[in-house]
Amino acid sequence: MDKFEILKAKAKELGLSAEDVVRCFWRDKELSHEFLQNLLYGVELRKAERGDIKIKMFYYAEDETFSEKLIPYKRVSGVVGDVDKTGRHGLVALLHQKVLPWSSDELSVGLPNGLNGKENTRLIIEAALLQKQKVEAAEYCSTYALDGVKAGEAFLASELEMSRICDNYSLVNMALRQIKGADPLLNYRGYWTSSERSSGKALSASMPDAISNNVVGKWAKLCVCPVIAF
Repeated sequence: MDKFEILKAKAKELGLSAEDVVRCFWRDKELSHEFLQNLLYGVELRKAERGDIKIKMFYYAEDETFSEKLIPYKRVSGVVGDVDKTGRHGLVALLHQKVLPWSSDELSVGLPNGLNGKENTRLIIEAALLQKQKVEAAEYCSTYALDGVKAGEAFLASELEMSRICDNYSLVNMALRQIKGADPLLNYRGYWTSSERSSGKALSASMPDAISNNVVGKWAKLCVCPVIAF
């Protein structure tokens, strides 16, 4: 007889139903509200350390968890748009986009090649403050504070990072369309990245079947999708 059979037999011997046992554990705070909700909805919350995060999963910033199904009682923050082979590291596309210039002042930052979006965004903001210039796309991302995401956590993805999200846009949109008020990725629009090409131009990314010039004047208004890394 396994342990659960012994437990059930003992409960029956004491005249307790399964509901009585669960109610007792709940009363004595042995079971969390979150655990019971997950059990009710048949949803498992995951952490990135487990190494099983997948594209299209929902992300909850407040406790840095992920789920394959949308959980009604939790505040969803974004959707996994890219993940590496380990399943531990990737990018989350956040829910609210804007159409903005990279820099209406055409600020030249002189970014080094090969930096990730978080590093690029920090350098862009620092240069803008120093030179008193506008950098609308990077500023929107760095100040993004919605759906449990704190200001300073999000950034403007690099060209490589945003291109990977665009490659997965069909899966990402399947999840985004389940979230009330979320902005889907637009197949016919270019998306700003934090990567510079020259003093007056920066790189954009677009969906695989969209026709778009990826070297664009910084004054142009393109879509901006803030992301966070995990």
